[in-house]
Amino acid sequence: MNPPETFELRRIRLRRPVRADAVAIFEYGSDPQVAYFMDWPVCTHIEQIVESLQRRGECWETGEEYYWVITLRQHDRAIGGISCYVRQDAAEIGYLLNRRYWGRGYTSQAAQAVVGWLLSLPAIREVWATCDTENLASARVLEKAGLSRQGILEHGIVRPNISSQPRPAYRYSYMRPIA
Repeated sequence: MNPPETFELRRIRLRRPVRADAVAIFEYGSDPQVAYFMDWPVCTHIEQIVESLQRRGECWETGEEYYWVITLRQHDRAIGGISCYVRQDAAEIGYLLNRRYWGRGYTSQAAQAVVGWLLSLPAIREVWATCDTENLASARVLEKAGLSRQGILEHGIVRPNISSQPRPAYRYSYMRPIA
């Protein structure tokens, strides 16, 4: 698999992160509102971001995960991120965005680009994601990216910024028809 290093889209750019992105990523990764529905605790130290960027770079090289920061085309500052984990013939996507940019369609545009790329790969049969049942904005992003709600995982995912107990999650998917 040879993922694109960048996606040049209409209003945004997706690109591989660099160490210099740590400050901008920490800005939204440490925001309790941004991290609220995430499956990781809110970031409290920038060192967590630096370590995460290093791990993501290693995962990119092994093909385990691909991660891009979202930037506005006219600026190169990270305002969010999107990733995909590829396992055999399926890929899971996830994303987040600095709340100063919510409601402008940037996450939908990023998700559409990554889902489109994944589905252009003959080896990928399914693209899927989950979101907390209360995260209606994320559900809408997944629908705009072409995924359909497949059901509810009643005891789906621990969202540590909300509860230590697993919470219900919607499972969204696009399954390529078998030819």
